[in-house]
Amino acid sequence: MIVKLLSDLVSFKTVTPNGDAAIDYCAKFLEKIGFVCHKLNFGSVANLYAKYGTHNKNICFAGHVDVVPPLDGWNSDPFVLTERDGLLFGRGTNDMKGGLAAVLCAISAFLKKHTPDFSVSVMLTSDEEIMGKNGTSKIVQWIQERNEQITGCILCESCSTDATGEYIKIGCRGSLNVDFKSVGTQCHVVSSKKFVNHLHSFAKFISDFANTKLDDGNSNFSPSDIEMTSIDVANSVRNIIPANASAKFNIRFNDCWTFEKLEHFIKKQLPQNISVKFTRFGFPFIGSETYFTNFLAQSINKTLGTMPKIGTAGGNSDALSLHKLTNVVEIGTPIENAHIVNEYVSKTDLEKLYKIYFDILGSFSAYCAKHYSR
Repeated sequence: MIVKLLSDLVSFKTVTPNGDAAIDYCAKFLEKIGFVCHKLNFGSVANLYAKYGTHNKNICFAGHVDVVPPLDGWNSDPFVLTERDGLLFGRGTNDMKGGLAAVLCAISAFLKKHTPDFSVSVMLTSDEEIMGKNGTSKIVQWIQERNEQITGCILCESCSTDATGEYIKIGCRGSLNVDFKSVGTQCHVVSSKKFVNHLHSFAKFISDFANTKLDDGNSNFSPSDIEMTSIDVANSVRNIIPANASAKFNIRFNDCWTFEKLEHFIKKQLPQNISVKFTRFGFPFIGSETYFTNFLAQSINKTLGTMPKIGTAGGNSDALSLHKLTNVVEIGTPIENAHIVNEYVSKTDLEKLYKIYFDILGSFSAYCAKHYSR
């Protein structure tokens, strides 16, 4: 059933934000097993909040149907699920239609065997890959306006640094885009000594900046990281020194820093002829209280026989919005296979993820009895 469901999901060409058909498909699947579905369209983005039951205690599984563009180089049609040697290829198989197929099948199987004393909900968007403004953040706002209660949330993202289920991501580093611009004098190369070639000093500046050590990290976060993403002088000839040069960086920073503190630190290093522009995207956060994380870790330990690692490695996700609503973590497949050409997930990983989600549902009632009064 998981492979069939994944095959259907992969067939939808849901490059952000074209998720309407896939959202409808998921809504129909959930309605058939007793969910009340609310399709929430904001702008051009299709979203879904679906709920089974009317209990105050509510475990939510969240995710997205949209994918990044497939680009060139695929060995098979990226929108046709193709199996080779136990691996399932297709755009989104890893990030995150595979996780979605696993959780939908786990929920369906669980409800066939049990009548839970808690609610189960599913939250889906189709603009996660661009972290847009009409997706999960709007669903969270809608839920808050309705005073809907969610006890805890699992984001079914590809996030594992090792094997499937062996990592629980409890938060995320912040992200700051840094654009430098160096301004000098355009001149002939033979006049460089007279006018001073600013490209030389700019090259040294950005090299030194790229190698700056920001901190050592802490118990929750790895060290902050500076990565250069672009250098450009827009020069197509060899005998001109251009007047302008630019370089782009992204900094993933931990909670040793705030946006303000980090930006001030960078500005203090700037030579006179170099300016900087900052674009803030996501702040460092821990999305889950220890008691919820421990519950999930213990459940996974019972399923796999090993305790998962817990950390904040990896990229941004909709947990940035979800943690404002409730405890949220990410549990999924290895992230190394996300966004690549010939993206894939193994059938073994899907089955393992299905079992993890199923067992979490099976343990949730006991968790609520321990941590919440009836």
